Amino acid sequence: MGGRVIGIAMSEDGTRIATISDDSKLTLLDSSGKTLWAYLPGPLSGAVAVAPDGSRVAVGIAGGSVSLLGGDGSLLWTRTPGLDVTGLGVSGGGDRIAITSTDQTVRLLGSDGAVLWSYVSGIGLTAAAISADGRRVACGSRDNHITLLDEGGGRLWSYDTNGAVRQVGISSDGSFIAAACLDNGIYLLDGKGNLVWKKFFSLPPLSVAISPDGSVVAVGGLDDTLTLLDERGTTSWSRVLGGAVNGVALSSHGDSVAAGTSNSQVIAYTFLPPTTPPTTLPTTTIPQPVFNATPLPPMPATTPPTPVPGGILEVLSVPPGAGVSLDGVDRGTTPATLAGIEAGPHALSLRLEGYDERQLEVTVGTSGTTTVTVNLTPSAPFMDRGSPYFLLVLAGILGGLAALVVAGIYFFRKR
Repeated sequence: MGGRVIGIAMSEDGTRIATISDDSKLTLLDSSGKTLWAYLPGPLSGAVAVAPDGSRVAVGIAGGSVSLLGGDGSLLWTRTPGLDVTGLGVSGGGDRIAITSTDQTVRLLGSDGAVLWSYVSGIGLTAAAISADGRRVACGSRDNHITLLDEGGGRLWSYDTNGAVRQVGISSDGSFIAAACLDNGIYLLDGKGNLVWKKFFSLPPLSVAISPDGSVVAVGGLDDTLTLLDERGTTSWSRVLGGAVNGVALSSHGDSVAAGTSNSQVIAYTFLPPTTPPTTLPTTTIPQPVFNATPLPPMPATTPPTPVPGGILEVLSVPPGAGVSLDGVDRGTTPATLAGIEAGPHALSLRLEGYDERQLEVTVGTSGTTTVTVNLTPSAPFMDRGSPYFLLVLAGILGGLAALVVAGIYFFRKR
């Protein structure tokens, strides 16, 4: 695959898995891990969604665009309804696409890409999900809220968590909503906004998904762990994958789960009836997504992961995709979640082509998560030596100098 996986989505039957990576590639895989097609539209925003029947794939592109593709990889349309996309959801058949953007707006698009309605939240939106029938849209925000909207964009309810919402998932009928939050918690709510359960981890979860029937919740962790929770919030299965789990997806009854990791792997597990241990899908080799080919042993009892010492620094940028350097060490691209950071001040630098470099000092606490959002400023066009603006300014300067020289010669000759 090349780049690290930053998002993943799956059809209800588990036969189509869409992944996006930080090398600007959207890839569609079948259930065996075979690449069906790839799409390279340019820098991606980190959001991807697959219609329940696998017939449509939506992807967010840096700069505020959304592309909708058919199941065969054909581009159906690209629209730019707002600023950078932070979350996506696609209803059954791809007739409704829910979008959250950095302009603090939730939008619902029709099958032709036209905006059906908009809901302005006034807060930093981070995630979106839509029910299979398109009648419920769930979204998460940085002010710790999970919000559910109806089919006309009206707010049904909003639930206050104890941390910024990183990702949300919704069951097919909208009766359950799962959310991963930066207070290290996973929340499960019912369709009326009541808390069903919440479960906390030693580090913030990076990703969450709920099976279409609402019976299983998958959690991807900063500690490299993929965890499955049952309808009571109890851990039913867990595996350490060898890289931070940036995306998770589940099939209809939770019998298949896929995960994308920071070490460029896509790993899928299929669970057979209870009498048979779970089996893994076949292996493909890099640059194709990697699947674990070793048969899984019987599910062992899992123990909580050992906390990583130090605080957590979450670095965000507008637009995303900026290179992150902390104390002179490259730490990936935004959005970036850095664990085990020593408490105290640190030198942070962000670089993105076409934008001015930003350098600032950030202070990380001894516990919890410190979030830094940096708005990058486009570079002045005349600073690009190959641009006509630069050449025009340079010509003006040289012309002015030549005029001064001629004037000086004339003055001294007159004397």
